[in-house]
Amino acid sequence: MSVELTQQVPLESAQPQARRKAVPIWMFILLFLMLYWGMVYFDQRSGWFNEQVYAPYHSLEELTSYQPVNDAAGVLIKGKQLFHDNCAVCHMDGGTGNPANGCPPLVGSEWVAAKGPGRIIRLVSKGGQGEIEVAGKTYNGTMLAIGDQMPGDEDKKSESIAAIITYVRDTFGNKASAVSAQKVKAVRAEIKDRNTNYSPLELKNFPED
Repeated sequence: MSVELTQQVPLESAQPQARRKAVPIWMFILLFLMLYWGMVYFDQRSGWFNEQVYAPYHSLEELTSYQPVNDAAGVLIKGKQLFHDNCAVCHMDGGTGNPANGCPPLVGSEWVAAKGPGRIIRLVSKGGQGEIEVAGKTYNGTMLAIGDQMPGDEDKKSESIAAIITYVRDTFGNKASAVSAQKVKAVRAEIKDRNTNYSPLELKNFPED
C-alpha cells in the first residue's frame, strides 16, 4: 500500500488578495476644481446666507436698489444703480463724460449744480441735442430721452428720474440739493406733449426753479 502525500497550502495564501493601487493625482485635482467651482457658484447665488437676499438677486445692494425708497440713503442707492444702467455708458461711472462722443462731464457741471433742478429735469426727461458748454468747454452730441424711456407709469418714471438727478447732484464733487419725485412729476406734466430733444439754448430760457 502506498501513501500519497499532498502539499498543504496555508489558509491565508489560499484566499484572494486585493492589490493596493495609489489614487491618481488627477483625481485630487479634479476634486479640488469641483469644490472650488461649487464655492464660486454658491457665492454668486446664495448671498452667503444673508436672509435678506434671495434669487434672482446676488447681493444686498442689488436687492435694495429695487425696493421702495423711503429715505435719503435709499434714494442715492437707487439713483446710483439707475445711473449705472442708463447713463454711465455715456457719462461714465465716474462722471467724467466722453468727449469723443460729445458727452459732457458731470464733474464740475454748472448744469448739474444749478440752484434749481428744472432744466436738468427737462433734459433728462426729453433728451438734448446741440452744442452745450460745460465748465468752459464746448461739447456737441445727443442725449437720449432717458426719462421717457423709464419703465412704469408716470409716478414710477418720476421716482426714477428724481433718484438719478439726486444722485448726480450729490456725487462727482457736486453738493446740490435733492430732487423730489413730486417736483419731477410737476415739471413733466408741463412738457408731457413734447416729443423732441431740447437744445441747450432752449433750456437756458427756463428759470432755474
